[in-house]
Amino acid sequence: MPHPHIDPDDIGLRFALQILGAELADSPPPADSPLGRLRQFTAANPGTVLTTDHIRRAIDGTLPTTPSDRP
Repeated sequence: MPHPHIDPDDIGLRFALQILGAELADSPPPADSPLGRLRQFTAANPGTVLTTDHIRRAIDGTLPTTPSDRP
């Protein structure tokens, strides 16, 4: 009998991610990670449409996180 508190779709997703060598995070990414930098940037610059340049800069660690530093 399936566990009543576990979503079967979530189990399938977690298994697929595990096979790919990844995992589904239950908490926000670290602020110094590329995804963390993108989250900080979008919080500081609401309405900005992210581009591949933003992604590259987040990966490189050069994406600014304040409104006055918009790329």
